[in-house]
Amino acid sequence: MNKLYVFLPCYNEEDNIGLLIEEWMKQKEKLNESGYELLLRPIDDCSKDNTKKIIEEKAVLYPENVALIAHEVNKNLRGGLNTGISFFLENAGESDLMAFMDGDNTHNPKYIHSMIDKLKQNNLDCVIASRYCSDSGVVGVATHREFFSDMAKVYYSFMLRVPGVKDYTCGYRLYNYSSVANLVKKFGSEPIKEQSFACMMEFLYKLHLSGSEFGEVGFELRYDYKLGESKMNVFKTAKDSLLTAVKLRFIKK
Repeated sequence: MNKLYVFLPCYNEEDNIGLLIEEWMKQKEKLNESGYELLLRPIDDCSKDNTKKIIEEKAVLYPENVALIAHEVNKNLRGGLNTGISFFLENAGESDLMAFMDGDNTHNPKYIHSMIDKLKQNNLDCVIASRYCSDSGVVGVATHREFFSDMAKVYYSFMLRVPGVKDYTCGYRLYNYSSVANLVKKFGSEPIKEQSFACMMEFLYKLHLSGSEFGEVGFELRYDYKLGESKMNVFKTAKDSLLTAVKLRFIKK
């Protein structure tokens, strides 16, 4: 059976990570019917709360599906992406798939099925759960954050112009093996360099430069399901993202 590796980078998500793992486990049987074994790999980035303990408890409860990856030093989201990329290439086969998702329970795992279908039916390399499809929705996001997201969509589409992409920043994505292998071949074993949340945009654009083909499926972002305080500084993230888009345009294919 093929494998679906799901990486969940998380830092201080004790209120959310257990709920998210349970939602993923609800998809196990349907994934098996589609020919994929679910392998959840939460990546704890030196959390100061009970995040790591909760993941370890879930690994005991679901030993065939859940295993903790723990950073020894805090590496931010950039480090979580690089860790997942390295782990996937070291352990997966060429027919396996890799997914990333935010660890804050704002993304529902149920959309993975339409993402897999889209990737396979359209022979794509990466499928994004997008906020900008006709059947997408956003619930619980503050007005100013939604405004920044909409403006970012326009800006990134103009600056980066990646075919098939409207949502450049959503962390819920599915990748095939060859796209990840080509990324590392072109940009090295740690291809993601940006320290801020702009690293998601960097990841996508470098995949584009490595030859990946993209598609999107609609999903509903449920920010009202997130418990605890947001770790994102909206204004700093916006500034970093604007500058990152400019830097990325100077990378040669």
